[in-house]
Amino acid sequence: MSATRTPELTPERTLERMPALYLSHGAPPLADDALWTGQLADWSADLPRPKAILMISAHWEDAPLSLGATGTVPLVYDFWGFPDRYYQVRYEAPGAPELADSVRKLLRAPGIPVQDVPDRGLDHGAYVPLVEMYPGADIPVLQVSMPTLDPAD
Repeated sequence: MSATRTPELTPERTLERMPALYLSHGAPPLADDALWTGQLADWSADLPRPKAILMISAHWEDAPLSLGATGTVPLVYDFWGFPDRYYQVRYEAPGAPELADSVRKLLRAPGIPVQDVPDRGLDHGAYVPLVEMYPGADIPVLQVSMPTLDPAD
């Protein structure tokens, strides 16, 4: 057996496909954890710069499958009882209408409806890590809901 070494990924190196990343829940207090925020910043610095970001957050479950804002809209502060500073966070990333078009085409099939929710902003599961990874909020972001497993929907 021989081992094949994967070329090192650098910001200058681009791929046809960007890597898919799994980030743990973006709880607001994680923004105060220097280790977590540093790791996210370092990770994003080692990745090629994305043209757009598709986020799927466990904090948005919907049926039918839904695409969030394709323009800049306010964040969704879908948490309660935290200090006021967590409700003051802003992340005014541009929407990603071209990415939304591509996702719609990939997802639409008989029996798989897709709806647009143009006024739904990013929830904390999406924006908390993005603030640390891409603080300039200059990369278009599209959030997609998780499909609900509730049989009533």
